[in-house]
Amino acid sequence: MSSQLMPIPEEFYAFENGQPFTHCQICNRPLLTGNSDYFIEKVIRNYPGQGVQDVVYEYAVCWHCAEENSQRMSEESLKNIQAYFNSQMFFLYQAEEYQQRWPEISDPLPDHCLVTGQSKAELDEYMIYGHFRGDQMVRSTMPYLFSSQVLDELGECLSAKTRDELDDFRDKYFGGPPELEELWKSRRPVFF
Repeated sequence: MSSQLMPIPEEFYAFENGQPFTHCQICNRPLLTGNSDYFIEKVIRNYPGQGVQDVVYEYAVCWHCAEENSQRMSEESLKNIQAYFNSQMFFLYQAEEYQQRWPEISDPLPDHCLVTGQSKAELDEYMIYGHFRGDQMVRSTMPYLFSSQVLDELGECLSAKTRDELDDFRDKYFGGPPELEELWKSRRPVFF
């Protein structure tokens, strides 16, 4: 096993069965066999009073589908997102620190929002995102944890065209009961 790889942390397992994701949400390509790169995004809601969590949504998408879908984002959205992250000094510092130190970090999962610095335990809702290859996590790529505040701010960076694309993605791959529709409107998948 390459030193840049590690076993997939359970936080990135599928909520439904408590196991690693097995297929791409879009093309159904097997993810755990071979050297296919893919990404997992999960939004988790904490219920601090009850000491429980719930998954708002989660998906795994292969590199090919991620690349294809990211090309559907408008140039305006891409520029706005880049400008947003370039203005976040705490995030930039942590990204730089991670790139320099990743080989010596035993648990790469952040325990706080990479933009606001808030502890994961304090957040009502947060998103985690990671890069994987086969049945391993790619340690050399920094995994993300963003608070709902950051997700809202990123949502404001999106053009109407990109919002429509992400809404189409949501509708196609994450059907569900109408009572969740309002929740979904504020939580679009962001990181293809």
